[in-house]
Amino acid sequence: MNEEIKVHPIKSFKDYGLAKRNFEELTKKISSLQLDLELDDEETPKLESGIVKMEQKLEEQKKHITEFIKVQENYDSKYLSSNLDYLLKRHGLRISDLEELLGVSAGYVSRTVNPDSKKRLSVDIVWKISAIFQVNVDDLLNTYFQIPTQSLYDVIAFFKKLKQETDETTIHWNNQGNKKENHVGMFFRKLDEEGLDGTKRYKCAPDGHANETKAVGLTDDIFSVETSIGELYLLPLENQFGEKGYELYRYTGREDYNQNYYDSDGPDLELICSTFDDKSNTLKGKCDELFKSVKLHESDFVISESAKSLIDRYLNPKRNNADGFMNIPDGIDEELPFN
Repeated sequence: MNEEIKVHPIKSFKDYGLAKRNFEELTKKISSLQLDLELDDEETPKLESGIVKMEQKLEEQKKHITEFIKVQENYDSKYLSSNLDYLLKRHGLRISDLEELLGVSAGYVSRTVNPDSKKRLSVDIVWKISAIFQVNVDDLLNTYFQIPTQSLYDVIAFFKKLKQETDETTIHWNNQGNKKENHVGMFFRKLDEEGLDGTKRYKCAPDGHANETKAVGLTDDIFSVETSIGELYLLPLENQFGEKGYELYRYTGREDYNQNYYDSDGPDLELICSTFDDKSNTLKGKCDELFKSVKLHESDFVISESAKSLIDRYLNPKRNNADGFMNIPDGIDEELPFN
């Protein structure tokens, strides 16, 4: 029973989410033990002891949550106000629509989110807003979404290089198909409940870990490519708002070319980037260009670099005399050796 009793410390909003879920789980476990206590007299001492321990952990978790909320309640609302305005316009929503989604009274958000207001939206409300718009809470409160960061420029340069190498056929992407059941356990997890028409349902859950705020739908074929940093997978996806975007993963299930060790305990997939995380919507265009190039070169005839070199040396013997591979005198007329 001790293994089940956990308390999550909170240093970020991600920890806050884990702590909230843990608080709910502990509450359910206590209720379950109390029900068992009423039904099983023989286990009374053991169950009572378990309930006491659970309640202590529940109070400890509640203390962590309360302290975190107290620290966060004086956040600078100028970022939230600007970002909320941007997100509403991007999704074609009014602030009254958001208030309805949040289940708060009309005018509550519009009054409270104003930078001049002395009040602040509660941490729970801010958390719900982040879940609705699929954005990171820390970003929502501490950065301007409209302004690209240096790290975003680096990712854009990375996608430009991938497109260039794709256009130049330096790298070649392999079509992995678009049937989700072919990728269960890698990118998708099959859900227990079926659709209304009896169809299978899946959730985008790389390495088996579903995330409620992730992109959820596969819109086209998955492509993979071998690069100097390992095998990459490009997924075209659609989120709950019907927005299309991409996620790029690196496969880490085997030893990489530039790695001298193999971490068998690590995840099989590493998320490199997701266009859904780019609030400025700059990365999406670069990914579109890359994906079009990938599709364009999908049917290219592909040979290895060593084969290219051999063919070049065979077709151009004079140019390769120096290495002695084809030592043909200059006076002999060149002629293709096949008819």
